[in-house]
Amino acid sequence: MPVHGELFDTPGGEPLVSLGLISIHHPSVDATRHKSEVMLRMKADGRSIDDIAREVGVSRSTVIRLLRYVERAAAS
Repeated sequence: MPVHGELFDTPGGEPLVSLGLISIHHPSVDATRHKSEVMLRMKADGRSIDDIAREVGVSRSTVIRLLRYVERAAAS
């Protein structure tokens, strides 16, 4: 089944097909990835969930969700 989407040129000149999702090269994806890495480093350093949430600027539930996701992925 063919996938229908719009074709865009990226700043690097290579084409990108939009399927209505955010590109993996979008700045917001990079920012989210960076925040996730910071949260994981802070947890590895022994910081509390409340400290991590406050410093990174996300909710406590976001920190818990990320840590659970990583824990499940590591168990697989």
